[in-house]
Amino acid sequence: MPLLTRSAERHLGVIDTGSPVSVTSIGVLRRAGVDVDADPLMEVPLGLGGRFDRVPVFGLSVGLLSPDLSTIERWNLQIACLRVWNFGFDILLGQRGWFDTFTTTFGEDRFAVENRSAFDERFPGGNDPEMQ
Repeated sequence: MPLLTRSAERHLGVIDTGSPVSVTSIGVLRRAGVDVDADPLMEVPLGLGGRFDRVPVFGLSVGLLSPDLSTIERWNLQIACLRVWNFGFDILLGQRGWFDTFTTTFGEDRFAVENRSAFDERFPGGNDPEMQ
């Protein structure tokens, strides 16, 4: 998933349907202008890559690039921060930060991403008990 941060640096994001939160490295946050030495928004327990730790969570502004790289959909997310990052991508997009913002449909050889509001318009009701 091609992503852009405030520093105009491109990043590779990977969608993980099993991750409760989105995660990135301290280096990505620093280059995006996030003050990682400031108090985090919160800390969360996180198991990733065989380790389990409490990690800080910061706010990050991200842009999703369209396939032809001409359109950017911007959003803000709360993202957990790892000091050590040994993955072949820059940002792990989890349930918080990705699936609470976008509806993603996976097919055999392609996928589609829509803003959450498009899904809500097609399928009204959501968490409204009267619509269930």
